Amino acid sequence: MEKDSHQTIFHSARKFFSGTMISRSTGLFRDMAMAFSFGTHESVAALFVAYRMAHLLRRLLGEGAMQSAFIPHFEALRAASPARAGRFFGNLYAALTLVLLGIIFFSGLAIGAFLSISNISEANREILTLTMILLPSLLFICLYGLNASLLQCEKEYWIPSLAPIGFNLFWTVGALLLYQTPEVRAMPWLAGFIVCGCMAQWMITIPKTLEFLKKSGIHQPWKGIELRSFELRGFVKPLALGILGVAAAQINNALDAIFARYAETDGPALLWYSIRIQQLPLALFGIALSGALLPPLSRAHEAQDIPKFRSFLEFALQRTLFLIVPVMFVLWLMGDAGINLVYGRGGFTLDSVIGTTWCLWGYAIGIIPMALVLILAPSFYAQKNYRITTIASVLSVLLNIALNTYFVMFLGYSSASVAVATGISAWLNYLILVKQLKVIPGMFIWKAMAQTALFAVAGSIGVIAVDEFFFGGSSALQIWNGETPVYAASFFERGGNFAAQAGAFTAIYGLLGYAFIWRK
Repeated sequence: MEKDSHQTIFHSARKFFSGTMISRSTGLFRDMAMAFSFGTHESVAALFVAYRMAHLLRRLLGEGAMQSAFIPHFEALRAASPARAGRFFGNLYAALTLVLLGIIFFSGLAIGAFLSISNISEANREILTLTMILLPSLLFICLYGLNASLLQCEKEYWIPSLAPIGFNLFWTVGALLLYQTPEVRAMPWLAGFIVCGCMAQWMITIPKTLEFLKKSGIHQPWKGIELRSFELRGFVKPLALGILGVAAAQINNALDAIFARYAETDGPALLWYSIRIQQLPLALFGIALSGALLPPLSRAHEAQDIPKFRSFLEFALQRTLFLIVPVMFVLWLMGDAGINLVYGRGGFTLDSVIGTTWCLWGYAIGIIPMALVLILAPSFYAQKNYRITTIASVLSVLLNIALNTYFVMFLGYSSASVAVATGISAWLNYLILVKQLKVIPGMFIWKAMAQTALFAVAGSIGVIAVDEFFFGGSSALQIWNGETPVYAASFFERGGNFAAQAGAFTAIYGLLGYAFIWRK
């Protein structure tokens, strides 16, 4: 295997970035198809709530806690014996499959029994029915996550990052085929398309996974399974600690949708569309670097090479801040124009644009700490220190729930307040991690953040100037002032306006960044 360095991390992140860019583009088309076909109808909101409930365990047993615990444990085993590491993967795969099948069966049984004996509202019945339909997708998405973790250890980032294309294509085709079907009737069928999409995403990663197992001398991984192996039992503790922290976050995500539903009937849909925009830069920059960073950090820790460990972390933090800080300003200044450009047609009305914009602004408050947590957390996982990340996650979730309760239940605020609460609590998560970070002084991060923020302010002034001189004022400021924004009718004219704004920001920010950071 090629020796770890800044170049290999950047190369891996670039492959992750390019694959994710393609898959996220198909995800954007998926969301556009949903917005065009169904808008923010309350049945669509019900589907989004059901999707979160059905995938409540996804980041526990799929891409979150499982991945953060699996990679350091796997790398330690592989350092001793590749065949032993391969057998551990096979045993874990079998155990995870059995656990998930049991969860799906008994959860479906419980929901079905509850629906048959209870007298609940039609809106809640719709959510639970859709949840029951979506439950089998949990198996495929979690097995995909385990395959992706293994492939990341092999420095194979292209296939895992491309695999969501299969998921997005099934969802998009389903939305377009059901375009003229009433929303209440369309959502159960669309849930079926989503299950098929999750299966497709998992199947795309199978050939490369089997290739690795054969390289490890395991040609028939379904034979010789040991569910009580020593390696598997040693994996339980780090997984349990990781699950505790991620479980709090997943419960929090489900509660966010419920709070938004309480605030407005279309609240979950507004949150869904806004968070898709917010997660795009996080996935492209933060998750790409985070995914590329954890395996080399784990290997550096195993080798007790602290200077290399610190160097890798500083490199990732600097690159992340340079890319993510300007995104916060862009979301505030150009978020509404982007939402209108992407979603603003068909069933997605002007009110939907305004409501989604307010939610996006709330999420933008937390985009910097969210990205930094994605980079800082692997430094703790690589050291097999899951306690700090768990504490930070639980405390930030408790703050989020408290803020949601206050904003929605007591003050009667809209679903945008749910996004604001998420943004504020993300800062608490970051502050706890950076305070406990021993490898790099926290001031290093704050200085880098302040420098890039100054460049972003200059870029923002450029955007405001373009709005004032060419487009008659900022539509974002109109929404902020409670006015109704006026957008161009033509898609191409909207795209031209957005490109002019983005071009002004990128030119100013890029020139300053090159002059003061990259040229040094």
